[in-house]
Amino acid sequence: MTTTDLTTKYNIIDEKPPFNAPLKGQYKQGFGYYTMRERLPVILTQVIDQLSKDKEQIVENFGGETAREELKAAIGEISKLKYELQTDKDFRPIRTALGDETVWNSFIEGLGQDNSYFSACWLYAETYMYRRLNNIFENTKTLNKLDYFQQQKHKALTNSYDAMVAVLRSIEAFNGEPKTMEEIGSFFRQLLKLNLWGNRCDLSISAGQDVKQDGDPFSLLDSLETCIVSDHTLDIWKCITAGPASGIVEIINDNSGYELFTDLCLADFIVHHKLAPKVCFNVKAIPWYISDVTPKDMQWTLDTLAGHDTQPLLAQFGTRLKAHFASGALEMRPVDNFWTSPYEFYRMRDIAPALYDKLSEAKLLVFKGDLNYRKLLGDFNFPYSTPFLEALRGFLPTNLCTLRTVKADLICGLPEGMADELTRKDASWMVTGEYGVIQFAGK
Repeated sequence: MTTTDLTTKYNIIDEKPPFNAPLKGQYKQGFGYYTMRERLPVILTQVIDQLSKDKEQIVENFGGETAREELKAAIGEISKLKYELQTDKDFRPIRTALGDETVWNSFIEGLGQDNSYFSACWLYAETYMYRRLNNIFENTKTLNKLDYFQQQKHKALTNSYDAMVAVLRSIEAFNGEPKTMEEIGSFFRQLLKLNLWGNRCDLSISAGQDVKQDGDPFSLLDSLETCIVSDHTLDIWKCITAGPASGIVEIINDNSGYELFTDLCLADFIVHHKLAPKVCFNVKAIPWYISDVTPKDMQWTLDTLAGHDTQPLLAQFGTRLKAHFASGALEMRPVDNFWTSPYEFYRMRDIAPALYDKLSEAKLLVFKGDLNYRKLLGDFNFPYSTPFLEALRGFLPTNLCTLRTVKADLICGLPEGMADELTRKDASWMVTGEYGVIQFAGK
C-alpha cells in the first residue's frame, strides 16, 4: 500500500504530534507512527520466524502432536494480528482465564471512535498488541506457558557477562572498606546512573535484535554525564536517607538481562548498607514488550548467576541474592495484571486500589524504563518543560522516581529551551536511547 493510500484510508496526518494531546500512531512525524507502521510488524514477523525455527523443539517440550497443531494455528493467528495492525482494524475483545478479561474489554468498549491501531492513543494500541499476542497462546491447551521471547531475554544476560563482572568488581571494592555516609551517597548516585544506562539494552527498541553490554560500565559513567538531561539523584538519596530506615523500596521492573542485573545490584547495595530493610520487585505476569521481566525470568537469572562455573564473582552474587530472597530482605511481589493493562498510572487508584494502597506503604518507588515512563505521563504530549510532578496528574502514592533512557518522543521536566537545543544537535534525540532522565517527585 502506498503512503498516499495509507494517509487517506487511515486518516494519517503528516505532522508532528501536537502538544497537550495524547500521542497517536496517526501523526506521521511521530515515533508512534513509526512504531505501528514499521517496528511492531517486524516484531510479530520475528516471533513467527522464531516459532517456525524452533518448531520441533517446542513440539517435543510442550506436548507432541497437539502442540504441533496448536503451534501452526497460533502462527496463523499472529499473521492475522499483524494484518489487523497494518490495516488499522478496530480492537477486538479478548477472551482469557488470566483474570484481566473484564479490565481489557471494558477499556476497549470505553474508547468510543478512537479504537483502532492508528486512531487510539499510542500507549493503548501498543499494549493491546502485546496483550493480544499472548492471548493467542493462553487459549491453547499445550502452549499457554510458552514464552516466545525467552531466547532473546536469555541472550541479553549471557552476552553481558564481562560487563557484569566489571560492575561487581567495582561494587565489591567499594563495599570492602568502611565508608562514610557521604561516600555511600556518592556511590549510590553512581549506581542509579549505572542502572539508568542499563535500560539502554531494550529488545523492543532494537526490534528483538541481540543486545549486549560490554566494557566496564562504571568507567563509562563520566562520559555519559552530559547525556542525563534531568538528574534528581541527589533528591533520591535525600529521600532514602530521610527519617527512619524502615521504609520499603519498591522497584517496578522493566527489562530482563543486563538491566535486571543492575536492578539486583541496586537492591543488594540498599540492603547491604541498610538504606532500607527490604526491596521488592514488581514484574510482569506475561511475556511483554519483548524483554520485560516475568517471574520465570527472575528465577532463571538468579539460578544462572548462582550456577555460573567460570566467574566466581557472578556465582557469589547469585548465591547472596538467593539468600536475600530466602531471608525476606528481597521479595518478588505476586504478579499484578495492572502492569500489563493499558491504563496510565494516574488511573491506578480507581482500577487497582489494592495495588495503589500497597505501593503507598513504601518509602520510595523506582519506576524503570521507557514504558513505565510513558504510563507515568499517560503518553500525553506535555510541553517538555512541564514539571515532572505536574505531568504525573495526581499519581503520587508515595515518593517516586523514574530511571529512563529516552526512547519515545515524550518527556517532561526539562529546563526551558533545552529540548530545542538538543533537537538542533540531533533531530531524533528522543528515540535513540542516547539520553536519559532520573526524575523524582516527593510526597
